[in-house]
Amino acid sequence: MKKLICLLLCLSGGITAQTLPGGYNKKLKSASVAVTDDTLTVSTGKIERKWCWNETGLKTISIKDLLLNREWEKERPEITCDWNLPGAINPNSQATFVSLEARKSDDEGFINPHLELITYLRYDSARLEVQHVVWVFPDAPGIRTQLRVKAMDGFNPEGLPEKETTRNYYGHTLSVPSGQTEYVPLDFSVKNERLYWGYYNNPGARHDQSRDMLKEERVVGYPVFQDEDINWASGVGVDYDGNGVCVVKESHKCVNQQGHNTGSFYAGPKGLSVTGWGLQPKEIVTDRFRECWATWTIVYEGGNDGMQLALKRFDRARYPVFPERDIMIINDTWGPADPGGAQFAKEDYLLKEIPLLADLGVDVLRIDDGWQINPWGGEKEVFLPSYPDQWKNIKAACEKNKVDLGLWIAIRRAKQKDLLWNLEDANVVTWKVDFDHLNNREAFENRFKNIREIMKRRWMKTQFSFCPEYDDPRYGWYYAKEYGSIYFQNIQEALPEHLIMVPYHVLRQHWLMSKYFNSNKLQVLLQNPKRVDTRYSDADKHGHGYCFAMGLPFIPVFFQSAQYLDEAGRQELKSLIALYKEHRKEMFDCYSFPIGETPTNEAWAGFQFINDKQDGGYFLLFRELHNQQPAHEIRLKFLAGKKLGITDIRTGKTFTKQVSPDGMLEFEIGNPADYSYLKYNVLE
Repeated sequence: MKKLICLLLCLSGGITAQTLPGGYNKKLKSASVAVTDDTLTVSTGKIERKWCWNETGLKTISIKDLLLNREWEKERPEITCDWNLPGAINPNSQATFVSLEARKSDDEGFINPHLELITYLRYDSARLEVQHVVWVFPDAPGIRTQLRVKAMDGFNPEGLPEKETTRNYYGHTLSVPSGQTEYVPLDFSVKNERLYWGYYNNPGARHDQSRDMLKEERVVGYPVFQDEDINWASGVGVDYDGNGVCVVKESHKCVNQQGHNTGSFYAGPKGLSVTGWGLQPKEIVTDRFRECWATWTIVYEGGNDGMQLALKRFDRARYPVFPERDIMIINDTWGPADPGGAQFAKEDYLLKEIPLLADLGVDVLRIDDGWQINPWGGEKEVFLPSYPDQWKNIKAACEKNKVDLGLWIAIRRAKQKDLLWNLEDANVVTWKVDFDHLNNREAFENRFKNIREIMKRRWMKTQFSFCPEYDDPRYGWYYAKEYGSIYFQNIQEALPEHLIMVPYHVLRQHWLMSKYFNSNKLQVLLQNPKRVDTRYSDADKHGHGYCFAMGLPFIPVFFQSAQYLDEAGRQELKSLIALYKEHRKEMFDCYSFPIGETPTNEAWAGFQFINDKQDGGYFLLFRELHNQQPAHEIRLKFLAGKKLGITDIRTGKTFTKQVSPDGMLEFEIGNPADYSYLKYNVLE
């Protein structure tokens, strides 16, 4: 039936089904691309997607979960193409097929191997050329699509939409879509639920319990007669009785920062569409193709837990972790700032700090603001070392103590040639990128061109962490993570007051971040609880181990000074870090999830780590300060009815426990403000 519909669409437009190269096939392990007559099919082995060629371009006609044998294929004749640009590419526009090619790619080693399928089209009336790009990762639960666009001579951007706008309709404000990048043929006339989610920008301004990092909105009710337009979300999961399709915008969009033409989700009678090219009409040029924002389409089963797992699996296919490059415990010198921290970048301080960090087990000293020449000195500021002997003494101390070196940079003020010099002279293994402002396509292109040059210069020996602080448009949470990780919240011991560390605030935000974000792509900052201003925090009632353990699902950043630890604190941290290092490679390879209750300072909360085979992992549990229950049942993920062998990593004790049929298991922590660090394997 689908083939007949496609044939009729093609013939009605005067284009034969043979426009696509019939019989074309390409494979990479379980990933495949195939053309049959007018139908283009891609498959990862877990998800299959089909497009029909017609006069306007390619239209998705089917999304299929191959493991469940479930297909989403709501036919809407009025939809002629997955993309549009109102005023230029419209439902009746004529597309000319130019070429189709699939090839193996790994984006120069930055991501996992995949098939890259490029369908090249031309719109003569709009004077535009379009590449529809599909990335097909073997065994992934999702597929990535993207447009690349180039202008032809005579292209006129005037009057074309630059972003979503609104119009007033009888006193009601309606959204007016911008250019569309994606279409998924979902049926909203049958029973379904829509879950929209997104994370906030400027995490440093979200430290109290009323400002969660995560926003979720569950929408129920069907049929959907008119479009739901959601402009703040990065993702939507459409659930049909526990199974469904998840769609994610790969962009720098945040709940409170729209960024550069990131568009909206529209769920309605025609299906699900995604707008926001990320490329304004005036940015479309004649000399090269420029990228639009990409979209992920992911299938899942098992309700919200299953959606989280499928999302994280696809995220890791798109943004792999490289243990030899990315596993580290970092000390960032800004940690004891009060509120300034440049004094902790001075050479005499660093030479005292390095051996103490090595003794604790910290891997990297990252020197924050203050190491450069003439900090904040305008044109006189130079991102070269201000030390009399440049890097000589600091590098010698690092080498002697087997500590690597990282640097903070204000990326818009730093010159590329200086960063390359530091890379070679100081062997920089990680860079903290601060004070960015990405508000146009040129800014994105230049930024990541330079970052790629630096990383290729010392391949797999340097990486970046991107700081999303402040309200400026920066990186978001689903973009550019192939270059390293995202730096999370600044957390201080004294000033400014709104950044003072409160343990349950920290745990709460970490817990929320781990829901729809791969934890091993997030650097979290861990403060000294014994130095925090007690007028604004109860951190002093918590141990060093408890506060540092809150960072173990992530990339831990020792955001404090080793010189300010007392001996008891030093030994407590040294012991925990040594235990963690025995397990961190295995933990790093797991997917982590929030379990228990949302942290409130009287909850049982924690994290569950699950390996890819789902036959083992870890539990990291926290009994908060005001909790009165030494034993508590927690619902686990993907372990209902399983028998577990469990090892208490802190004590070495082993025991066996049976998970109930509904996934509940009781745990014990004898004292409040304490934690449990457990490893488990599935016995049966």
